[in-house]
Amino acid sequence: MTNIQKTRVELLKGMNTYMLQLGDETLLGAWFLTGIPDCPDEEDFEFFATDDDEWNYIVRLFGRLTIERRL
Repeated sequence: MTNIQKTRVELLKGMNTYMLQLGDETLLGAWFLTGIPDCPDEEDFEFFATDDDEWNYIVRLFGRLTIERRL
């Protein structure tokens, strides 16, 4: 894995932690259903980190969900 991909893994872990700490069941449902799976393992994070399309998708999803929370 490249340094960029390792950084992406750490960012994904942080995004997942943030979503969990929000505790909003509606947002978590969308996050788990269309994004990072519930109880992700290292392979799950690496999947999103090593594929540019998947990475872009999950980052956009995170942005949409966190914006929805503020509305």
